[in-house]
Amino acid sequence: MISVKPANDLFELICQMSKNEKRFFVLSSGLQKGDKIYLELFKAMEKQTEYDENKFRLKNKGKKFLNNFAYNKNHLYKLIMKSLINYNYSTTADGKMHSLIAECWVLFNKAMYKRYFKTLAKAKEYAYKYEKYGYLLQILDMEKIIIPKKMIQKTKSEELMQEVYEAAEKMVNIFEYSKTAGMLLNNFRYYGLSRNEKHTEGLDKITGEGKMLSPENAKSIRALEAYHRVKEIYYGIKADNINQYRSQLARYKIVTENPLPFRDYILHYPINILYSLTESCIYLDKTVEAESYLKILYNEVQKEKFSTDDFEIFRDYLYLKIYLKQGEIQKAARMIPRLEKVLVRYKDKLQIDTELSILYHITVCRIEEKNFTKALTAANRILSHPLLNKRSDYECYIKILYLIIHFELKNYELLRYLLISTYRYLRKHEKLFKTELLIIKFIRRLQGVKTEDDLNFLFSRLSKNLEKLKKDRYEKNAFEYFDLLKWVNGKLISRVIQE
Repeated sequence: MISVKPANDLFELICQMSKNEKRFFVLSSGLQKGDKIYLELFKAMEKQTEYDENKFRLKNKGKKFLNNFAYNKNHLYKLIMKSLINYNYSTTADGKMHSLIAECWVLFNKAMYKRYFKTLAKAKEYAYKYEKYGYLLQILDMEKIIIPKKMIQKTKSEELMQEVYEAAEKMVNIFEYSKTAGMLLNNFRYYGLSRNEKHTEGLDKITGEGKMLSPENAKSIRALEAYHRVKEIYYGIKADNINQYRSQLARYKIVTENPLPFRDYILHYPINILYSLTESCIYLDKTVEAESYLKILYNEVQKEKFSTDDFEIFRDYLYLKIYLKQGEIQKAARMIPRLEKVLVRYKDKLQIDTELSILYHITVCRIEEKNFTKALTAANRILSHPLLNKRSDYECYIKILYLIIHFELKNYELLRYLLISTYRYLRKHEKLFKTELLIIKFIRRLQGVKTEDDLNFLFSRLSKNLEKLKKDRYEKNAFEYFDLLKWVNGKLISRVIQE
């Protein structure tokens, strides 16, 4: 496994280059004149599987690139970055648009107006096809500078202004959906899944403006996809997994049937949606379908010649969730060492949502495995995470799991303190809902239980109460984080077997 120091951007960049990108860099460097010390440094670094600067200096003692080493590293980094931009940008829609606009500037300055208008028309056609409204506004601005003699100035100017208004309106339309999606995501990171009427009203307020009520208000293909993205997030927060799944299918259909507006973005839309679809299928207990999407994902990643980093991260994480859903706890537990390596290897690349979600589900897996010592280690790890407060839903539910873990480990003295602190924390943060309160009261009552019959009675009553809550419109969402009813019924079954 490659070890990458976060501070060493040059080594990390070289590690992430594909064979074709490296070949392009070496070949293009061969066309340059002068001393190519940077190329020697590149080849020396390329051979490393891990980077330690002191060892690297000793190994390459006497090499020219070690003279003024800091400068040479910085110079090489800039050259590689320039090469990667040239390699990847020239074939993209943005690269082609930029090239056409640059060509128009040259033609205009050379007074080659006939060719200028032809190239401008081609650029405009391209901008419409790929829904590049930012470029379109620039093209329209260039078009109004000089109008062909055969056209009437006033009429053409009015037509251009109308196009400008429409292009600007489409851009704003897309950004409005993006803004709404961002507001929903921020809401989710703070509140988690919807647990009461007040939260739902807040969601409806965010999406309740006219443009969000109907897909007919989307003014372009990209806006239509963004509309369904808003719906996907909205339904996801409400734990309406069926409608979330349908919104994802709608997005996938839009981007696969209309690929041009979504081509060459930093975000690869089909692959991104497939990850979401896989996760939705897991929630809906469609695990076979989830695995089929993972296979499609792998083929897409290979076909597009993308870095497999994201796929490696999400594949193992999603398989952990698939096995947990299937009740294959041992299979799920076998994924944990792989995920631990992912957490180390991609420490500085993981988004905080992904990292916390992996850590949380590792804890859940250890509890279901009944390995409570390792569950405690996992729970302590997430509780000590410096950015846990960025996902207050996980912060709240890990505290409930913490109570369960210490109960299973029979740490009753510590539980007395934890019950009080957890109760105060949830109440202070307005997270003390019926399910959480029920669990806290249940564990508190266990402190005074004297007989096995009393214990069985408490577990049975808790099971019945949880069954009711699992049918509640809002309380059922707590079970998306951890199936408390499954845990309680497991305790009842094991107690019957022991008796």
